[in-house]
Amino acid sequence: MSDPFEERADDVRVLLETARVPPANADLSRAIEAGGVVRRRRRYAAVAAATVFALAGTAAVGQALDRTEGADRLDVPIGETVTSTPPPFSTCTVAALPAPAGKGRLTGQVVADPTGRYAAAGLVRPDGSVRPVLWTGGEPKVLPAVGTNAEPRAVNSSGVVVGTSATADGGPLAWIYHDGSTVKLAPVDGYEWWTPLAVDEGGDVTGEAWRGVRFAVVSWPHADPLRGPVLLTRPGDVRGSGVGGDGTVVGTRGEGAAPYAWHPDGTGRALDLPPGAAAGQVLAVRGHWAAGWVGLPVEEGPPPAHQVAPRVQGSEPDRRVLDMLGKAVAGGNLVTAPARWDLRTGEVTHWPDLAMPATAVNATGWVAIPGDAGPTVISPAGKLTTLPGPADGYPTALSDDNRRLYGERFPQPPEAGALSTKERAATATGTELLMWSC
Repeated sequence: MSDPFEERADDVRVLLETARVPPANADLSRAIEAGGVVRRRRRYAAVAAATVFALAGTAAVGQALDRTEGADRLDVPIGETVTSTPPPFSTCTVAALPAPAGKGRLTGQVVADPTGRYAAAGLVRPDGSVRPVLWTGGEPKVLPAVGTNAEPRAVNSSGVVVGTSATADGGPLAWIYHDGSTVKLAPVDGYEWWTPLAVDEGGDVTGEAWRGVRFAVVSWPHADPLRGPVLLTRPGDVRGSGVGGDGTVVGTRGEGAAPYAWHPDGTGRALDLPPGAAAGQVLAVRGHWAAGWVGLPVEEGPPPAHQVAPRVQGSEPDRRVLDMLGKAVAGGNLVTAPARWDLRTGEVTHWPDLAMPATAVNATGWVAIPGDAGPTVISPAGKLTTLPGPADGYPTALSDDNRRLYGERFPQPPEAGALSTKERAATATGTELLMWSC
């Protein structure tokens, strides 16, 4: 009869021999050192055998061996597989966001929360009315609406949605959806129009109101959305486009399209333009990063044939006011180039070889732009990656973890290539909302 200690030692050797081998890209010096540690520990195998025999798997062997007092500990347990994380956006797929079955067709701009879990847009129903839609993990749900022509403007990581509608007589109406119901936000007295721009994780809503060409930043407290909004800035010639992580509101000042930022204390400052740039506009903000475009003289930018103005979203008053963009690039004197601002330092980075604006940005400084071959993302270091999907995809939201991108496209008739941007929008056969998963 064989010795029981030898049988148990054999069991240990079998388990060790069947442990998974570290991958080929493991650190060789660490593997050699680990092998030395295992050899020194073999003399303790008989002592530890009773405990090892009661455990299953190679991870248990590593734990039992590590109980030896005074022995060197392994940095990586025996049998653990070392894996590497693929670079952001190295593998992506694209799919159309589904419309609620039998409810109508999708419309408007898709907005999303920083995690990418929630997205929202509009739905044109068979009777012509427009309702908001909220996707959770890609599954759509039609939300209750107040007013007509409801358009979501922002959503947070709890699925709280804010947006705009119109009253029966065509007046402005802002709303917030949470806890299964939609309620109106209080009007901004003395102003012609108002719209929410963002809803933070606490549910506080920040937006803007305007009369004529003078704008003010406003806030609707989450605790009492029906209470009158608080004016955060005096009326001026600056309009907002988004709210950063510390409450900084970014926007554009004057008809000359100069990028601008307001701080939570009410003070403001112009954002720098790169050398040679004559204009600019911030279109998106997340955390300490803002993104948009700068206007460069033709000789410093891409060929004039590629000149393009960023798409304008929103209600008709919104489009009318944002016509300042057309004035900035009219006549072929300027061409747009994508740009990114670090709101902490004021540093601006732009890419003069690209013609399209940066339309989305996340908290780590990645930006997304429409590209000639499809949406393109730019890393904080400036590396460009073109994503799969339609060449006319227009990105609108980028998750903080670089795992999800949302956007849209307008299917065009074959003759659309000879039309202007405005004419192409008018002849589009509908809006297709897209989601990239990476």
